[in-house]
Amino acid sequence: MSEQSGGARELPPEAMGNEKWHDTTHAVWMRSSLSKETSEAIVEVATFDDGFRAVRDGKSPEKGTLFFTPAEWEAFVLGARDGEFDIPEEYLTEEERRIQNREVEVEAAWVPSPLNTPEAMEEYRRREEAERADAEA
Repeated sequence: MSEQSGGARELPPEAMGNEKWHDTTHAVWMRSSLSKETSEAIVEVATFDDGFRAVRDGKSPEKGTLFFTPAEWEAFVLGARDGEFDIPEEYLTEEERRIQNREVEVEAAWVPSPLNTPEAMEEYRRREEAERADAEA
């Protein structure tokens, strides 16, 4: 995890002693296609080769990043599917309430963040091409 080699940059303070920390400089950040720029926050997720995930606010990435182990991420996803993190209805618009309660069909997909670096977008395109090739095989 250490990046102290040759002319490597110094690790940020939040990386020191944090076994979950991953370098997100060129991470491929994804967000829901349902995210709206008018929202107070936009959740973005990056996946790493070792199964770890990083989560940030795509409207204010400078606020920091949360890192999850594969087991923590699985527990989070299962909890979300069970409604553990649903927003109380009084805080939702009528459209949001209907979506949360699954009263309407919505098409949602993961889309790349507009904040991704050019290197991250290159990696995103490489992953998409690999997935297409796997699907055709």
